[in-house]
Amino acid sequence: MAKMTVSARIGKNLASPDAGKRRSAVEALSLGDERAIYPLIKALRDSHPGVQDAAMHSLVSIGGEVAAWMVLPLLREDPFLRNAAMVILKEIGTDAVSHLPPLLKDKDDDVRKFAIELIADAGGRHLEKALCERLSDDRNPNVRAAAAKALGTLDCRDALPNLVAALKDIEWVRFNALDALSGMRDAAAVEPILALLSDPSPATRRTAIEALGEIGSSRAGEALLAHLGNTDRDERAAVLKSLLRIGVPLPGAGFPGDLLDIFLGDDEWKDRLVALRGLVGIADEDVLRAIFDVAGSLDATKLDEEEILRAIKDLLLRCGSRDAFLRLLDDPSLRFRGKTIVAEVVGELQIREAVPSLLARLRDDVRDIRRAAAQALGRIGDGGAREALVAAIQDPEGHVRKAVVVALGTVGGKEAFEPLLSLLRREEYDDVAREAVQALFAIDPEALVASSGRLDGRARDLVDAFVRDRLTGDGVEDPGREGRT
Repeated sequence: MAKMTVSARIGKNLASPDAGKRRSAVEALSLGDERAIYPLIKALRDSHPGVQDAAMHSLVSIGGEVAAWMVLPLLREDPFLRNAAMVILKEIGTDAVSHLPPLLKDKDDDVRKFAIELIADAGGRHLEKALCERLSDDRNPNVRAAAAKALGTLDCRDALPNLVAALKDIEWVRFNALDALSGMRDAAAVEPILALLSDPSPATRRTAIEALGEIGSSRAGEALLAHLGNTDRDERAAVLKSLLRIGVPLPGAGFPGDLLDIFLGDDEWKDRLVALRGLVGIADEDVLRAIFDVAGSLDATKLDEEEILRAIKDLLLRCGSRDAFLRLLDDPSLRFRGKTIVAEVVGELQIREAVPSLLARLRDDVRDIRRAAAQALGRIGDGGAREALVAAIQDPEGHVRKAVVVALGTVGGKEAFEPLLSLLRREEYDDVAREAVQALFAIDPEALVASSGRLDGRARDLVDAFVRDRLTGDGVEDPGREGRT
């Protein structure tokens, strides 16, 4: 399709006092060729934000080296145009990179910094040498810091000596060099970083500790262990997290108080989970209560929190504090959502000693605790729970009834058949009814087939469909086939 040119009509609309018309003209130019670039750059100066935004999108849409070249001068303009140019050039990407090397020696500090950031965003790894020069020789610390960050972003391994040398620079540059070295995870950087553990700046020491944890060599672990006794509370937390990342066993009693403080108060969930990993095996009942309370505060319907909750459960499953779990199941001070998680963990661990407490939880006032207790009893599979589960079929909450039905299908027992069949006749929720059919089949498939004639409506349809699919689909002889034509 031929490229749109700047027609008389578009030109007229670009000059219209109506912002809507100017915006429509600018949007139309997104289909234009290089002749549309200059009018669009002029439109970036429009007084209306909608026109400015449309001009940015249109320039990105046209893209290419010509657009990048014509946008570059905006890096010297006021903050708005400078930021607009950065966005446009970043989106244009690789086509802009060829124009950037001369800017690395520009007299304007900000222009050099912007050029470095654009090179990193566009993947300009072939400019590693020029970036190293900026890191080593530039007069401006912000430019040097940007160069260090870019070398890390681009994973320029040959720049490691330059990044190590930058550890002697001012603190801001040092932070960015440490971050770049952390990402490279090269053991050759460990010894130079270790020298920073005696730096007078707490911020530098902490950043160095975090970098050693990311690099993860045995030498880093040995040095951090030795440094542990020289730390205050905040720095000790950083050392503990790094040791756990490396996989070094913590000395002494394992620092449960420090690890719990990290788990409860750190801003980053990845660090909180690292701390929790250290607590596994050393956590006492009070610590576990706090962990379960945190787990209970998470919303399993949110993807990120559901993943965190799963990670917490996985770690708790390796905790080994089975007796503490049993006590927490009966602990009235534990909030209900935390107690729900305890029941789920107890069920996954299949702790038979928990059955009496779980049976009591089937009568709890809180729906989710009753549901979790039923699920746990099903996982444990203790026949002694059958009578209480049968009684729980009458629960007023559909989620609980569903969990009870599933549990009965696992626990089994002929005495559960008729109560389940009675539930099937009256159950209002389809998912619960389907689970009831599966439980009935698991308990006594022949009785389920025979019961079809005693049912009607939806219940009979569900049974007939399930039996037909299950028996004929699995290659099992259909008991009702004989005598049919």
